[in-house]
Amino acid sequence: MNLWLVPVDEESFQRTLAQPVDLADWDERPGDFPKRARVWGVRTDPAQGSWERNRRNLERMDRGDPLLIYRNSQSRYTATGRVGPMAHTEYIRDEYWNGGPALDVYAIEDYDEIDVAPDVVNDILGYKDSFWPQGFWRVSDDRPIDRVVRRFDI
Repeated sequence: MNLWLVPVDEESFQRTLAQPVDLADWDERPGDFPKRARVWGVRTDPAQGSWERNRRNLERMDRGDPLLIYRNSQSRYTATGRVGPMAHTEYIRDEYWNGGPALDVYAIEDYDEIDVAPDVVNDILGYKDSFWPQGFWRVSDDRPIDRVVRRFDI
């Protein structure tokens, strides 16, 4: 099991996370991807940058992995969830995110709102007080991931 810290910008949050989005018009939607879901993505488009760390992390992401969603505009963790079905597509990026570099997307299952200051998470994980997730962040195996999962009921 991997724990992912997911920083989100406000505009994209409002478009695909604040409420589930209707994906029924997505012609090439994989059969296991829901027609209605909260969706997030990983920046992997090689035409828009070098995303080697993201690609390596994406290879480690599994369905069911717990997520802590960090809302940059509020400087707080505001939701939890689990990784749902994943897909490699331009549809979400082009339809909802104005063509950004996120080509690999996943549905977020078991989404639940929370309101947690970063220092609470940092204290549990043993991070410096000033830490906040920047980019697609996998918590290393030597950190007490289970404590975070229990504490926030993910």
